[in-house]
Parts: sequence; structure tokens; C-alpha cells
Amino acid sequence: MTRINAATFSAFLFTVVAVYLLGFYPFIPPWAVFISWACFFHMDGGVDRNQAFFSTSMHIGLGAFAAWVSALLLLLNPFGDALGSSLWGPLLIGLVIAMLLRLSVFTRFSVTPALIYGYASIFAFLSAPGGFRLEALLSLSFQNAIIAIGCSVVLGVSAGYLNSILVELLSASSKRTLELPD
Repeated sequence: MTRINAATFSAFLFTVVAVYLLGFYPFIPPWAVFISWACFFHMDGGVDRNQAFFSTSMHIGLGAFAAWVSALLLLLNPFGDALGSSLWGPLLIGLVIAMLLRLSVFTRFSVTPALIYGYASIFAFLSAPGGFRLEALLSLSFQNAIIAIGCSVVLGVSAGYLNSILVELLSASSKRTLELPD
């Protein structure tokens, strides 16, 4: 099977399975699973799946953690007046994004978009009704964005890992030749 056909079939198969199984776990956001899965391939998962697994997990994980801390700091707003309160959010988020961008000087965190995927995933999760509350952010449950998104990231990069194995197996099968005994 050609590599593109193997990738197409594998993506179809794993997507069907993932969407079906995630239907049984409504507390795990499927969109975050697919973002992590796609990021796995963005991080060269089709070439070096072990490196991509760890790199994707670290990048998205750091971005998600930074967003979770940002959300806590936003809720613990030290400014009481309206002007200070309205400036606190943009200043804090801008500072954290700038710090994440600055991390790109280190090879281990050089893929800035992947850091931002993690950051944005937390705030996307928090935008659901009842999500942006201190009680939710500190709970040991799937109401906590860092727990829900963290599980989604692990599932997404794992799906990418399995996806890359299947693509390799299917495309390698076309390279083998049938040898008949003499």
C-alpha cells in the first residue's frame, strides 16, 4: 500500500474508533485529543514517533500548565478597581505568551505553536459554562482543565503514535516482495 493510502486508511480507522470510544467519556474533550494527535505529526511523528511523543507531550503540557496557572492568577486578581481589573487579564496573558515564545531559544521547547496549542486548549475548556471557577480549577476531577486537557493530550499523542505504527506497517507491506521457493 502506498504511504498516502496507508495514512488515509489509518486516519480513517483511528478517527472512527476514537470518536466512538470518546462518546462513552463525555468529560474528555475530543477536540483536545485531535489537536494533540495532529500536533504529534507536526512534531515529526511520521519520522521519529518516540521523539514526537515526548516532544508533543512536553510542548502542549507546558503550554497547558502555563494557561492553568494564568487562569488561577486571573481569578485571584489583585486589583479591585475596574481599570486595574480590565488591564490585569490582557497584561498577564500577554506576559505568559511572551515567556512561552521566549522559550523557543531552547531546543527542547523550540516549536512555539505547540506551546500555544496547550495554552489555548485550557482556555477553550474554561470557556464552557461553569469551567472558569476557582473550585473547578482546584478540584481533583475532570472539571479541572489541567486534568481533562492532560488526559486528552495523553490520548491524542498515543493515538498519533499508534497511527504512525499502522501507517508504517501498511506501507511497508507493499515494499515486501513475495519470494517463492525454488
